[in-house]
Amino acid sequence: MDKKLLRTYTSSINQKLKIYWRKDKKVLDTKNANYSYDGLQEVLNRGLEEIPMESVQSVLVLGMGAGCVVDSLRNKFFYYGPVLGVEVDPVVIEIAEKEFNISQFQDVEIIEADAKKFLKNHPHQYDLIVIDIFIDIQVPRKFYSERFWNKIEDRVATDGFVLFNAGIDLTEKEIEDFVEKLPSDFIYTVRTNVLKSNTLIILQKII
Repeated sequence: MDKKLLRTYTSSINQKLKIYWRKDKKVLDTKNANYSYDGLQEVLNRGLEEIPMESVQSVLVLGMGAGCVVDSLRNKFFYYGPVLGVEVDPVVIEIAEKEFNISQFQDVEIIEADAKKFLKNHPHQYDLIVIDIFIDIQVPRKFYSERFWNKIEDRVATDGFVLFNAGIDLTEKEIEDFVEKLPSDFIYTVRTNVLKSNTLIILQKII
């Protein structure tokens, strides 16, 4: 694979963050995973393809990374409405701005915050919430909790959608244990082995 290291950033949250030139474009990787603008973007695109974007007028992204989901929303799915991105790592936000020019996209706001704490103090509802919160290859356990998903339920408009990048190489039991705890207002579809390893869960709030 044609791969050239351009720069390395050090983060107290994500440790080493590396900017590569790969497949004729710039990408962001952690030690063991792509973080933005490569395989991850394709994974999220697979989920967004199942959401009727014509009905979406507001988007919240929890775990914005370097902003590849914003690039997809604007340039692949032609959504031009407001996007609020929440990212806990200030170094990742710096990378989004310096390396990937996130400011080129209008009507995008970025907040530095932990997603769980953010939801406690942010009462607005959204037509689509994208949840892509990884530290390297792991989703922190708190983002599977009933308390977190009850907050998500409150923040999704009726008939709105949630796209959850739920993890890498999850077992069938891990998936079953998670979906059993989801609020009853959601219907959902599970897509496993997306790009061979990811599990996507696409939810709609019907009540």
